[in-house]
Amino acid sequence: MSELKLGVTLPQFTADPAQVVDAALRAEALGLDSAWVFDHLWPLTGGKERPALEAWTTLAYLAAATSRIELGTLVTRSTIRQPAVLATMAATVAGIAPGRLTVGLGSGDEQSRDENAAFGLPYYAGKKRVAQLVSCAEVLHAAWHKPPVNIKDNFVAIEGLAMLPRPPVPPRLWLAGRSEGTIAAAGRLAEGWNGWGGSASDLVHDAGRVNIAAEGRGVEITWAGLVILGSDEAEARRKLGSRDPSSYIWGDPAAVAQALAERHRAGATHLVITFPDARDPAAYALLAEAVRPLLQ
Repeated sequence: MSELKLGVTLPQFTADPAQVVDAALRAEALGLDSAWVFDHLWPLTGGKERPALEAWTTLAYLAAATSRIELGTLVTRSTIRQPAVLATMAATVAGIAPGRLTVGLGSGDEQSRDENAAFGLPYYAGKKRVAQLVSCAEVLHAAWHKPPVNIKDNFVAIEGLAMLPRPPVPPRLWLAGRSEGTIAAAGRLAEGWNGWGGSASDLVHDAGRVNIAAEGRGVEITWAGLVILGSDEAEARRKLGSRDPSSYIWGDPAAVAQALAERHRAGATHLVITFPDARDPAAYALLAEAVRPLLQ
C-alpha cells in the first residue's frame, strides 16, 4: 500500500485561541502529519450561542506557530467568502507556511441554511449549490496556477485579476462531496478528493468514481470521520456513552487501527480524525503512539 498520512481536526469551538494552537503543536510534536479546522461560524453541535473561532484567521495563527505539520480546512465552504478573496487569503497563508497548506473546499449542506442566513450569506440548494462550488473551485485553481483570472458565470464576474504575491508553493485543493458535479470537478481541477464518513466499501465506490473522472490525472483519495478512541474497549465504551455507534469508528487502538486500515486499503492515503473532544491530550497521544504503529 502507498504511504499513509494521519491528521486530526482541532478544537476551534472555543473562545480561547491558545487551545487551538496548543493542540496543533501537540499534534506536531507527536509526529502526526496534518491538523485541520472546520469552516463554521457557529459550532457544529451544542447550540449557536457557543463560541467558534473563524477558520482562516485561525489558520494564519497556526501557520506562524507551527513549523512542520501540514494545515488545512476540512472544509472551507464556498459560499462564505467571495472566491477571489478566498484565493488571496489562502495564498497568504500558503506564503506563511510554504508547502503546508491544503484547501479542502465544500458546498455545505442543508444544515448550512440557518447559519448562512444568520450571517447574511447566500445559500444555494440542489444543483445550484454544486454549480456554485464548482465555480469557486475554478476561481481558486485559476488564481493559483494560471493567472490572470478571467471567469464569468452565474456566480462571479472576474476579469484580468492577477494573484500577487503568488505563494512559493500553491495550496493543494481537495474537493469534498459525492455529487456527480463535485466528483467531476475533483477529477478535473483538484489535487485531492475527500469523503466524510462512510464505510470502506463506500470509499472503494467513490474512489472509483473519482479515478474515472480524473482520466489518468492523479487525484489523491482522502477520508475524514468521527473516531472515539480509548486505551481499552471499556474506556472507549465509556467515551461513546449514549452516542450512536454507527456514526463512529470506536474502540481500543487495535480496533480503531483495523477500521482505519480498511479505509487505507480502500484507496485513502490521508486520513483525518475528528475526536468528539479534541481538547483531550490523551486522544492525540493514543492515535500517534498506539494506533499509528499498527497501521505501519
